[in-house]
Amino acid sequence: MPEKVILAIDRDNDLGRKANIEGVVIGREENLTAAIKLAENDPEDSDVNTIFAAIKIYDELKKSGQDVEIATITGDVKVGVISDGKIAKHLDYLRKKLNPSSVIVVTDGSEDEFVLPIISSRFKIDSVRRIVVKQSKTIEGTYYLVRKLLSDPKIAKTFFVPIGIILIIYSAFVFANYPQYAVGSIIFLIGLYLILRAYELDTGIEAFFSNLKTALFEGRISFVTYIISAVLIIIGLIEGFYTFWRFNIQPVTPGVITLATSFIYGSIWYLTSAGIFIALGRLLDAIIEHKNFIKYVTISFLLISAGLALWGGSLYILSNYEPFQMESGDAIRYFALSLIASVFIAIIGMMPMKLKGRIPLEE
Repeated sequence: MPEKVILAIDRDNDLGRKANIEGVVIGREENLTAAIKLAENDPEDSDVNTIFAAIKIYDELKKSGQDVEIATITGDVKVGVISDGKIAKHLDYLRKKLNPSSVIVVTDGSEDEFVLPIISSRFKIDSVRRIVVKQSKTIEGTYYLVRKLLSDPKIAKTFFVPIGIILIIYSAFVFANYPQYAVGSIIFLIGLYLILRAYELDTGIEAFFSNLKTALFEGRISFVTYIISAVLIIIGLIEGFYTFWRFNIQPVTPGVITLATSFIYGSIWYLTSAGIFIALGRLLDAIIEHKNFIKYVTISFLLISAGLALWGGSLYILSNYEPFQMESGDAIRYFALSLIASVFIAIIGMMPMKLKGRIPLEE
């Protein structure tokens, strides 16, 4: 077992995507081969320099008589929970196979360094080497670097999506002769986008379009249901904004909470239906492919349950305003019934999953 491991990090799995090399790469020759293969496929990838730097550190320590080994671990193109989970598994494999007393971490930037807490929970870290590729300081070199960064799919999505949202929203309100609402809508959606990014919920949107593309190319029924769900989402957002607008133009403008609740009330059943159509498509695909479909039944029931709870809560909050105005007792009754029905539907939806654990099913 080596005393120390030189650990190169490839958090977004460029080795797997570009050089078709998966998993943990252990050993000098194996890492050299991996670096050369990655360089052949993308000579401008910074992970090439990371691996070569790790090899250089390995050679220097080996020459000084230290007992060292070199390894490269990879994550996933979906940087975040998924990639870090794979890195954690690779680290556990390294600890079981090599069990070094410490590691020297080599990265190509701050993004890879987010996994340092995961590494430190398993190994003692002696040093962290950050590899920065030397670039020309001329304007031409800067322009080239910016252009290459924007061609990276991950950076392009982060950079262009907010700009695209701003331009589309502004032009839509201008064409509709409501430019006064453009700024507020832009700020709202950018705030929503930042929240989605912060909690990595934007990966769900990316997964939606990825699944839509897969369903089309593989000729699945879910392609149609994905299209239907996309239409329902658009209609739901329009209805939500319309309800929001109706409350906003009242003589006495309600508070922020009421306005936000009006958006939920106007859009909730369209968004719930969109989720159910997605689950329905996956369910039909699973039936056709003779796979287990029970979880999609449960998901549908849970979506209805959540939609009913949100609808009841939003109706209760809006019960003091036109056109939803009602007696306090009626509002509480509607709210209580919606919560009871929500729990009941959720229990019914969970029953097939419970039965699944008792009855053997073919996957």
